[in-house]
Amino acid sequence: MRRFLYDTNVFVYALGGEHPMRAPCRAILARAERGELRGEASADLVQELAHQRYRQTGDRMAACRSARQAARACVLHALEPGDALRGLELFEQNPRLTGRDASFAAVAIGRGIDAILSADRDFDRLPGLERFDPADEAAVASLAF
Repeated sequence: MRRFLYDTNVFVYALGGEHPMRAPCRAILARAERGELRGEASADLVQELAHQRYRQTGDRMAACRSARQAARACVLHALEPGDALRGLELFEQNPRLTGRDASFAAVAIGRGIDAILSADRDFDRLPGLERFDPADEAAVASLAF
């Protein structure tokens, strides 16, 4: 099994409305529920997902339930001061990365995780982190137990 970091968009697409990424992301979460995948995440993913779900649905309680469910599917890592500083460096050096994505990448790199499961191609040019597309079944299978 290869260690990987979840990007929030895997959960957002799985829980959201119709979208080409919805079915592949739902399949990933089903594999996680069966114990076939055990990804890791920045603890910030929980807050970001709750915020995103609340914005989409207006249902605060459901947003919190979704975020808690995502938290149970991951090994969560705290954002440490060194991660925040590394994230700033990544943000400065990679104009396509958002601040949040740079922070997630810094958490992964700081924990020795060299893979991220994300639909976001902005991670593609980031040295030290290989992006796995949720729609690529073979790539996802390579992350499984």
